[in-house]
Amino acid sequence: MLQPSARNTTVYTAPIMRNLAEAAPDLQPSLRKVADFVLRHPLKAATLTIEELAQESLTSPAAVNRLARAIGLKGYTQLKAELVATLQDMVSPVDKLRNEMAQRPSGEFGLAEQIQIATSNLSRTNANNPSELFDAFVGALIQARKIYILGFGNSAYMAGLAASNLIPFIADAQAISMEGGNENAAYRLASITPDDVLLAISLPRYSQDTLQLARFAKERGASVLAITDSPASPLANIAHHTLFAEASHPVLISSNAAVLALIEGLVAAVMTRNKEAVRLSAELTESVLSYLHVSAKPNLANKRKPLGR
Repeated sequence: MLQPSARNTTVYTAPIMRNLAEAAPDLQPSLRKVADFVLRHPLKAATLTIEELAQESLTSPAAVNRLARAIGLKGYTQLKAELVATLQDMVSPVDKLRNEMAQRPSGEFGLAEQIQIATSNLSRTNANNPSELFDAFVGALIQARKIYILGFGNSAYMAGLAASNLIPFIADAQAISMEGGNENAAYRLASITPDDVLLAISLPRYSQDTLQLARFAKERGASVLAITDSPASPLANIAHHTLFAEASHPVLISSNAAVLALIEGLVAAVMTRNKEAVRLSAELTESVLSYLHVSAKPNLANKRKPLGR
């Protein structure tokens, strides 16, 4: 059986997951549905019967078997064995919490559950992104002549946050999807060159506009970096480098906590690799100081003396 041996092996670099991710774009639709489900829910897929996997992926047992053979396995039994061998040490708090909520009379969701999910997603995000990939991501950002940052829906706010935090430490960073919608984003991206980088952010449900503009940037020779949820994401097939932000949530369509953590990590890494970062940070602080509330120290000399008896 395939065994993850390297210290930095991640779920998505395990042989079975890598084979699925590489094969997925060229699979026929029914097989692609099964592959996408396994890539998004590897632990759950390892626990399902062939009938259950077919039902979850809206396909058929025959499609599950054909997928296994398409990636060089003998059938579903070997596919499941490979998944179990690769993922046996993983847990899925999201599925566990979803099952727990189903048993509650009111199905309530509280702060403790949110913290539990966020913690799990951050942990899996850390496990799914090897340090070499993160370093390559940071290197591309530092070397770029200009960085275009793209995201629609909730990802637009993440794109704006990334741009605003990178601006002091990068030659030029711009969020292109903040005002004017997809048409203006396309106009802003029209001047992208091979010396530039497009950082695209997309979580389920994926924006077609993000995918189209990412393809355009790649065709123009620019480096395309992506932050998305899994190798099943269509953005992962376009980007030169992809960081995976675990976005599972039992209630929301997707969680942004891991995306925020990756953005903060990238900004911090860019800052520490920039020799001028300390000076730039000091200048930035001084420039905005007049707009900030700073608590004044009490003036002891002006304190009123207590009245005598």
